[in-house]
Amino acid sequence: MSSKDVCVVIWHTFRATVSGKTVCEWSKKFPEILPQKKKQRKKEGKVILFVDEKFIWIKSVQAYWWTVRDDIGNILAVFVSMSRDSDSAKELFRRAKSAIDGRVDAVVHDGLTSYNRAVGWAFGRRCKNIITGINGKFVMIGKYLYWLTNNMSESINAQIDAYLAKHHYNFNNLQSANRYAEMFMLRKSLRDACC
Repeated sequence: MSSKDVCVVIWHTFRATVSGKTVCEWSKKFPEILPQKKKQRKKEGKVILFVDEKFIWIKSVQAYWWTVRDDIGNILAVFVSMSRDSDSAKELFRRAKSAIDGRVDAVVHDGLTSYNRAVGWAFGRRCKNIITGINGKFVMIGKYLYWLTNNMSESINAQIDAYLAKHHYNFNNLQSANRYAEMFMLRKSLRDACC
């Protein structure tokens, strides 16, 4: 919602007058103190992560919006960086690891070399590093055969594009882009929980 719409909702609900600037300051302050909840998984289930990055713009300079999603569809972590290197991938996987409870069995991605070292660094040598495109392929994980594609990652990129087209195009700095990405993740999680 826009800040003006939030002001109207607050007025009609609580009969309180606030400015649009106050609402914007709330949106900057409160996401930083939201509690982090780990996603609980079944002990016998395999945990497969899908990761991808997409281009965004910060002051007309190209940046990268990284996203990690699990096989259930939960967004575990988002991260915006100015570079597309293994350090950025490691930061993304560090955030994802803190959001999930359990061992990760496989990471599916599109073949970016930055993921190769970061997967082993974050999840250990037992975690499979699977490169696949949208066509998919069969992969053995443990004693089960899976058909894996990168469509889970690509579908979230389409949702990010729709969200950016509706709300924002160009960011002023890296901090505001990361805050916006966190708000996208929170909003998507809340929307999925309500459906």
